Amino acid sequence: MSKYIADTLARDALEAAARYANRASGPVPFVWSGAQWTTPGGEWRDWPLIRRGMGGWLRGLADALDSGEANEERRRALRDRLEAALDALPDAATEEEEERLLVSLGALRQQLDSIPAPAGVAPGMIHRMRDVASEIESASDGRATQLLSLASQFDAFRASLSDPAAWVRNLGAAPHGTHVRTSVVWEAFVTAEPVLARSLGTVTGKRALFAAMDKRFGARRKLSGYEGWRGVALPA
Repeated sequence: MSKYIADTLARDALEAAARYANRASGPVPFVWSGAQWTTPGGEWRDWPLIRRGMGGWLRGLADALDSGEANEERRRALRDRLEAALDALPDAATEEEEERLLVSLGALRQQLDSIPAPAGVAPGMIHRMRDVASEIESASDGRATQLLSLASQFDAFRASLSDPAAWVRNLGAAPHGTHVRTSVVWEAFVTAEPVLARSLGTVTGKRALFAAMDKRFGARRKLSGYEGWRGVALPA
């Protein structure tokens, strides 16, 4: 298999993993901050731990997606027990027995609701997820880095608003006469996304943010004595 095809298949598997990330037993252990892989809270970890954590999470997700038939069997069994309890309810001889059946019905419905619906992921895609997980864990550092770089393209594997441009896209448009001071924008950004400020540092992060603001709102300039941009509406 050519490298191009292998990379395409790996990207498809990672895209599917991002789409169904909520099916995993736990959250993604590491996210791309825009500069490095960190814990969701922005903490740094050794590279081997990142590889092991991401590979294990991806394999666990594949297992969860592959449990469709087992889940369907559980559904059938719970439905049978629900029907039996419903059939027995009219024949309850005492209030205590009726109350016991009602409690049982409630517990069975809760168990039935807790079983995730089938994801509908093709078996071949689940197999690819496991292959990618194995490569992340055991392939060369270069290959693992490449695979995690592919994963970082998807929001499920990225720190929230880790890219200045993503924060800027969330800003609303304001009347042309409205403008925002540079310092106010920076303070709002740091409040909204401390991960980037920690990973890039104040100076680099500020430059990245202002470049993204310039791209959307035009170069900042002096406006009524303050440096800033016209037509920017900061979130309340």
